[in-house]
Amino acid sequence: MRLLETEIVIDAPPQTVWAVLDDIERYPEWNPALPALHGRTTVGQKVTGTLRQPNVPEREVTPTITRIVGARELRWLSQAPGDVFSAEHIFILEPNGDGGTRVRHNEIFDGPMADERWPSIDTNLRTAYHGLNHALKARAEALRDGTAALHPAVGRAVSASPSGTFTARCRCASEPVEIEVNQAVAHNHLCGCSKCWKPAGAAFAQIAVVPAGSVSVVAQRDKLEAVDATQKIERQRCKSCGVHMVGTVSDPDHHFYGLEFVHPERATDGFQPKIEFAAFVSSLVETGTPATGMAGVRAALGQAAIPAYDAFSPELMDIIAWHKVKLAKADA
Repeated sequence: MRLLETEIVIDAPPQTVWAVLDDIERYPEWNPALPALHGRTTVGQKVTGTLRQPNVPEREVTPTITRIVGARELRWLSQAPGDVFSAEHIFILEPNGDGGTRVRHNEIFDGPMADERWPSIDTNLRTAYHGLNHALKARAEALRDGTAALHPAVGRAVSASPSGTFTARCRCASEPVEIEVNQAVAHNHLCGCSKCWKPAGAAFAQIAVVPAGSVSVVAQRDKLEAVDATQKIERQRCKSCGVHMVGTVSDPDHHFYGLEFVHPERATDGFQPKIEFAAFVSSLVETGTPATGMAGVRAALGQAAIPAYDAFSPELMDIIAWHKVKLAKADA
């Protein structure tokens, strides 16, 4: 058995390094040693690609993924027929305590041909893996420093309407849908889910709640339509411009029954309530944000002092959990 060991320290969190490693379709953009790799990176699956190293012709590789520990370890195994040669490729990601990552990039070679190939492996392949390590470092650190367009309301001066009431309009230049909200909003937050309306170029929507009955449609009611009437929160949007104006809940057992959802950014008076938190941040990946860009999103939220959660805020999650208990008790 022979062991090829390399190592590098990357000034980016393990999740970012992992996202780069696991996004194999983008290897051509940065990876000099594996400029092509295709397939699904799940345990037991075979991937195919190209291995490139100095002084050795390019060759096809068809390893099988053998271990995945998210953001901590990735392994794949290549085997020659007859067990004459095997190579287990290993990436181990270790948080180093200051927000960075120590990457141990190793490969274990076994079989009768391992000793025969070792001189080339120890020089040419080692050089290739050092190049991969430095390219990985550059890629991950550049993504760590990336910027994210969260929402136009982020960074605006926070103010509050004296009465808490406001009028909101859709984006139509003529005959806009107009609503009046007669109560102050609560739980104003950014939302990364796929259901909420987001302004162009923004990663997040901005959502707040008011007591049911607080919202009145005062103009162009006939322009409103349900986005999806099967959803528990029925969002009403303008047919012309697509802006969501109000969301209602008709199921009396739903944890948000008794509330209506509004978009404070559409207020005509310019008042901006404080953004309390960002919800469903991880859902941005499902709606098109690359996993490699999530460190930039979370960093931008941190700079804006907006707590980030992958569901609702802890306060709301506790309320939802207690609501489930109340329903269970009522049914007992």
